[in-house]
Amino acid sequence: MSLTLSSAHVHTPFCDGKTPAPDMARTAYEKGFVSLGFSSHAPQDFDPGYCIDPAREEEYKAHIRALQKEYVGRMPIYLGMERDLYSCVSPEGYDYFLAAVHYFRHPDGHHTPVDGRPENLKRYVDTYCGGDGLEMARRYFALLRDYVLSVQPPIIAHFDLVRKNNAALRLYDEDGAAYQQMALDALRPMAETGALLEVNTAAMARGYLTVPYPAPFLLKAWKEWGGEVMVNSDCHDMRYLDAGFEDAEELLRSLGYDHAVRLGKTALWERYAL
Repeated sequence: MSLTLSSAHVHTPFCDGKTPAPDMARTAYEKGFVSLGFSSHAPQDFDPGYCIDPAREEEYKAHIRALQKEYVGRMPIYLGMERDLYSCVSPEGYDYFLAAVHYFRHPDGHHTPVDGRPENLKRYVDTYCGGDGLEMARRYFALLRDYVLSVQPPIIAHFDLVRKNNAALRLYDEDGAAYQQMALDALRPMAETGALLEVNTAAMARGYLTVPYPAPFLLKAWKEWGGEVMVNSDCHDMRYLDAGFEDAEELLRSLGYDHAVRLGKTALWERYAL
């Protein structure tokens, strides 16, 4: 049985989630969760099917705040957002947010999703990176590094999201020294911010990867740097609310972690033993 019993990265139909928030909360409570945090994709002015409609942001907030009241005394529920680099709203007024990069912005203002259809990412690499997948990864890590250092988020979401499509496209060698050093160089300054590094099990649950984001070599380095981690499911469907948690916990223990951090019962964050 998983020890985590929480997820701060959970989506709703206000963005691209499939399970209504009340059903997700009920599932969490029935599983014995100590807490749950909703983090729908923050509003942005493009790709509207993916994020909260800017006109419905206040409705989303009110919906989750009502659930908070409903579960008082049973399970703390938190209002969060997953805020992309190109989001058009502030995280002010939320309990927390996760910082993420999901897109490359083209010179003409259009965008290519990092984790969207593989053929679209391949087209971006061929058109804007001279066919060099390692250059694409370098741009991604530079965007995420600069964003995290700029906004100082509580949580860094799926740090090496580029692995999702690389698993199919083989755009670069994930075991290669050039790629690994690039990723480590981007991650190292983030450790100084005090942010929690998310151990995201979504790609495992969906069959894209066999280990979570970020890769074990990054988690090992984060531990050596004194960083804290948080296990999240990035759940869009209540059936997978805690999918991959036990595997993630086992991986963390193998890397020397004896605890992780989750949304707390009486405070926003709490440690729990692994």
